[in-house]
Amino acid sequence: MQKFAHFLVLALLVFLVGCSKEKDTFNKPAAYWYQEIMKDIKLGNLENADNHFSSLQGEHINSPLLPDAMLILGQAHLRAKEFVLADYYFDEFLKRYGTQDLLDYIAFLKLKTHFSAFINHSKDQDFLENSILEAENFLEKFPNSPYYEMAKTIQMRLVLGQNELDRAIANVYAKQHKAEAQQMYLDRIDKTLDDETKPKPSHVPWYVLIFNW
Repeated sequence: MQKFAHFLVLALLVFLVGCSKEKDTFNKPAAYWYQEIMKDIKLGNLENADNHFSSLQGEHINSPLLPDAMLILGQAHLRAKEFVLADYYFDEFLKRYGTQDLLDYIAFLKLKTHFSAFINHSKDQDFLENSILEAENFLEKFPNSPYYEMAKTIQMRLVLGQNELDRAIANVYAKQHKAEAQQMYLDRIDKTLDDETKPKPSHVPWYVLIFNW
């Protein structure tokens, strides 16, 4: 009975400490939440960083630290290949703080996010075509941007990726003896860019080839 009583006292203490700790995490200065976000990013705990950003935003909606926190979190998620969350932070920044002098920078970060998503995960035709269009729009809209040449490189690599995807699809139709569909995808290939760059085929691991085209 005495041991059980000790257990109850210990459980109550743990509960009270937990409640006290939880209470202490409310109503903090903006600088506190910002520092917590930075610590979380440094430790690679982006889920905690997102939670602390929510606290910063909820308690200090007009804090001048919010724009920096958004950009830093967007880039942290980009480095972690969490592209949907990266895109979210860049979009939110653009909606709230997208001044004219920052438009090309945020547009480039979004383009970089979509390019990274393609080379890491996506082989979706619509996604690729939309990303190419996004790159072309950037080049047209921001010809004097310091990010212009990098965006041009991304655009070129996306087109090369589309060439490779179109070849793969054409190959599928060739195996199915659908000559018209095969030719349609072969005609989509930018042969001039291929001739100029002479790209090497993407490396595909053997275990993927077994189930791939």
